[in-house]
Amino acid sequence: MSEGIGSQPIARWRIIACVALIAQIVILLAIKSALEEESWFVGTLSATVDDGPLMLEGVAANATIDMQNEQDDISVEFFGFFRLSHWQDERDDRAVLSEQGVEEYEENMNETFAAPSPSSVKSWTFILINVGIGLSALLIVLIGVDLKKQWSKPLLTTARRFVSVASIMNALTVIILILLVLPASWFGTIADNPQDFSRSDDNIAFLAHAQFSAESSIGLDGFTLEFEASGYDIGMIRPANRSAVEAEPPLPGSPDAESFISISGEMGTETPKYVSEFVYYWIVLWIIVPFALLIQQRVAIDPRLTSMKVYE
Repeated sequence: MSEGIGSQPIARWRIIACVALIAQIVILLAIKSALEEESWFVGTLSATVDDGPLMLEGVAANATIDMQNEQDDISVEFFGFFRLSHWQDERDDRAVLSEQGVEEYEENMNETFAAPSPSSVKSWTFILINVGIGLSALLIVLIGVDLKKQWSKPLLTTARRFVSVASIMNALTVIILILLVLPASWFGTIADNPQDFSRSDDNIAFLAHAQFSAESSIGLDGFTLEFEASGYDIGMIRPANRSAVEAEPPLPGSPDAESFISISGEMGTETPKYVSEFVYYWIVLWIIVPFALLIQQRVAIDPRLTSMKVYE
């Protein structure tokens, strides 16, 4: 740029960018405060036994999970409690495993899918929110370095865009942790983590010839999973007959056929309003505004340059 030109007005895009970055910091501080004081989500789980041994048909279970800070309020209500207790006692009486079966069962009980705990997810969420605040503050500094210039050095421009992309991805990660990872980790904890029983031939937790189907829907207000599961409850089959049932389904009317159980239910989460609002803020302040400014810079013409003419 030529020297001797007087003081230039502050570039409009820099003013807009600084205002947007300040808004980012305010929004991040607000959601951090809300996460510390309000519920992260409300989860529900309901299941009904459509067909089952020992008069289990019609028995239903409902669970509501209100995640409030580190003290999660869990209430479980069972219908047909005595029939459930009788079924569990009967399974315990029939679950006679050999010493080798017990060893395999204990080994498989210790083999769980690696999954983050809810407390670790929440901890990482707060860390990333603080990182996002730092990235927004850094961008304000980078924009302010050449506050009164219509242009920046290539290295500074590259650094500014790199930090901007990092800020976008950081905020997106926060959204994913809150909307998806945290509820998944919580339901995994409720289920005592999915166990891998694939290597155990004699396992009281195994459903022979199991079938599972599910339909899910997801949105900013939460997700819903409707499921159906069925199979032959190995725990309700005498140990001597388990291998035969695992090989082929028992004949209708036979004693082992009475072990068939079918369950249907629904699992879902309800996202708090402040979380869904944060998603909209992210779209506007982290996506639309930065890319609009980027396009504006690409097509802007320096007013100090003479008009450009196109010659054919």
